[in-house]
Amino acid sequence: MLTLLVTVLATAYFVVPELLTRFVVGFYFVRRAGTGTRSEEILRAAFWAVVPLAVAWWTRDLGWWPVPGGIAANAQTVFTALYSDKAFERDPAAFYAAFDGFARFHLCLLARTYTIVVAGAAGFGWIALRLGSVRARLTAWPRTTAFLHWAFMPRISEWHVALSPMLVHERKGLIVRIDVMMKNGILYRGTVFEKRITADGNLATLILQDAERMIRADLLRDRSAYEQNRSSDPSLAKPDSEDYWHRIPGELLLVNGAEIATVNVRHVRPVAVLRPDEDKELLKAFAALRDQIERRLGERPEP
Repeated sequence: MLTLLVTVLATAYFVVPELLTRFVVGFYFVRRAGTGTRSEEILRAAFWAVVPLAVAWWTRDLGWWPVPGGIAANAQTVFTALYSDKAFERDPAAFYAAFDGFARFHLCLLARTYTIVVAGAAGFGWIALRLGSVRARLTAWPRTTAFLHWAFMPRISEWHVALSPMLVHERKGLIVRIDVMMKNGILYRGTVFEKRITADGNLATLILQDAERMIRADLLRDRSAYEQNRSSDPSLAKPDSEDYWHRIPGELLLVNGAEIATVNVRHVRPVAVLRPDEDKELLKAFAALRDQIERRLGERPEP
């Protein structure tokens, strides 16, 4: 029983905080698999276990759930009784009373520790999603900027970094437009609607909105003809690649991440499309303008 109690306490204080951190930051970004050596992982887990525990201990008498005292005497009674059956049989009531205080102490301390872990992990994720804005505001402190880059970037999946505006200073309102070259030579482009990244940080699927496909064979053919004939015909226009993009029917295009060869990423702001048929005020303005034009035309003398 003593070994079981020690194992439970060790798990609660040194294993659960790291697992809780991974769970919380998973709501913000996908972690990169294999972010460092074994020793680095151990140090990172120790940080998330020791620092919140130290803060919880320093603030044990503050807040809505203070940590009860008398832990030294209660712990001695509990461990002695679990180690020796004779000590337990000598005074079972003392063991149960001590175990009650022992359990309440650890429950209160662990509650504080886990609250600090969740708050710290949430802050970690918040900063990571706005790393570009945070670094832009800390340009006067290059060491702090370098520390943030070291602390955050190696722990985030490369696909999450590339397919999100987290590194851009003014990230609000931005959309991610990409050109995707497949391994079979097909070139797609569109707006990133959704992405699914596996637990090991690889791109599983990519969903594009307003997807288009380039007819590269026609582009290469026309450019070859242009290179051959431009010396004899100076007026010949060079083929524009934009003319060879064709809209793919449907709202969304699903791309298999394993078939992607290269990706070109652009962070752009969506262009608002003006639709007067959906705006009553614009309809009224256009109607008034049309009436005025017709009136002016009616007043013009005939030749």
